[in-house]
Amino acid sequence: MRDGLGRDQTVLVLGGTSDIGTAIAHELLPSAGTILLAGRETAALKLAADRLTVPGRRVETLHYDATAPAAATVDVLACAAALAGDLDVVVLAVGALTGEELIGADSPALESSLQTNMLGPMVAVHATAHRLREQGHGTLIVLSSVAAVRTRETLLTYGVAKAALDLYARRIGRTLRGSGARVLVVRPGHVRTRMTAGLPEAPFATTAREVAARVSRSLRRRAAVVYAPAILRPVMATLRVLPQDLMNNTPRKER
Repeated sequence: MRDGLGRDQTVLVLGGTSDIGTAIAHELLPSAGTILLAGRETAALKLAADRLTVPGRRVETLHYDATAPAAATVDVLACAAALAGDLDVVVLAVGALTGEELIGADSPALESSLQTNMLGPMVAVHATAHRLREQGHGTLIVLSSVAAVRTRETLLTYGVAKAALDLYARRIGRTLRGSGARVLVVRPGHVRTRMTAGLPEAPFATTAREVAARVSRSLRRRAAVVYAPAILRPVMATLRVLPQDLMNNTPRKER
């Protein structure tokens, strides 16, 4: 629930162990307010909550599994609202970076990747948009990727999933115009997190903290889509028009 000056006081992170998601929550509520971390790994959620706990800030954890039936997502949003009142910001930070070499001929692995990176997050976008529209205000921040703009064959499934999520979130954002609610789609490049640990570092690599700062600035500007870092916008505009064979031989940009 926003305070008397209209400042956000509640942030819910769906994917509450995400380095980027928790960094955004910390950036938006630097010293006071309520942060709700929703995820499926209890121990990891507790560690994340401990890192975010500072005087004046309340941190709670909730169980959330993006691969569960849609009703479970609706329930976690209701539980979050019961704990903290209106949800000022919801950060959707669910995802798993699964390369094609790990999927191979394993159809269940393909299904799992699509559920984690596309279907589950799309359900969360739909359910969250409905709740924010009903309460008359709030922002949904969706962590997409530059892979949604142009992906590689080595990350085909991940890129296709992110592209679908990215498009869906932007279109849902348009339906919220005039409601008081909004959607911000964030397209990071290579971010130094646990998810990218051990991978070759791509050009223009950044940190979760830097992504969070860029998100905060973009919210003040009422942006609909933001690249992190900003240099990736013209870079990806160029890569978008490259022939696919040439694209596959350029340095990695996916998150």
